[in-house]
Amino acid sequence: MASSTERPLSLDSAFPCPICRQGTIEAIVLTEAFACEFCRHILSANLAQQQVQVVDSSQPLTWGWNGQRWRLVRGDHAQELSMLVYLTAVVLMIIPAGLVWLSGVLFPPLTPTTGLSFSSIWAIITFTAHLSVVLWLIGEYYQIPLYVAAKVRIARSRYSSRQ
Repeated sequence: MASSTERPLSLDSAFPCPICRQGTIEAIVLTEAFACEFCRHILSANLAQQQVQVVDSSQPLTWGWNGQRWRLVRGDHAQELSMLVYLTAVVLMIIPAGLVWLSGVLFPPLTPTTGLSFSSIWAIITFTAHLSVVLWLIGEYYQIPLYVAAKVRIARSRYSSRQ
């Protein structure tokens, strides 16, 4: 038996945004699509399957409405793609930092140092820089709600400071 709080996905109602989780999505007039008033993403609606798909992003993510909240719908090749993304991320972080560290080991400085050597510090900086780039790319690729909300808030604060 369905709960009294459950409601089907329809173009007549507003729903929480599955992308940013901050705003609400409402139907765009004369279309079968929704738009978020906070993050401004456009989502095409499949009312028969109770799903929406983001159409203005390079990653076509799909969410299903279960009557109360959204759940991410995984595609057929989602697991393969996720493994490829994670493997690429690890390679982008480990290889450059490893090469910097290895060069410091193979070609040590002429003067002895105590504590961390320059090459070890440089390897840590390289790893941290590549980690930040990988986190940014993963946030953009998967449209992580916390990342999207922060990006929208930064854009809004920049826009309001110009006026």
